[in-house]
Amino acid sequence: MSDWIDDEKRRRDAGERRALDQSQHAAVNARYPGCTLEHCFICDEETGRAGRAEDSIYCCDCDLGPFCEHCIGIHQCTFGTEQFNR
Repeated sequence: MSDWIDDEKRRRDAGERRALDQSQHAAVNARYPGCTLEHCFICDEETGRAGRAEDSIYCCDCDLGPFCEHCIGIHQCTFGTEQFNR
C-alpha cells in the first residue's frame, strides 16, 4: 500500500522537488536513505545543507540554486543582462 513517503520518492525520482520540514525529511530518508538530500545546481554533488528555508545557498541576484560552497564561488550571474532575459 502506497503512502505519502512512497509518493514523495516517486516525485523525487521524476525530478520534482518540494519543501519538506525536518520531520518529513527524516521519515522519507528512514525508508529511502539519501532520497531528500539537496544537490548542487551546477555539479549535482550533495550540498550538505538543509533546504531553502534553512541554510541552502542561492544566488541573491538571479535566485538560481541551490549551490554547493565551491560552485557558488564560480557562479557567474547573468541577471539583468540580455543573455539572461532571453
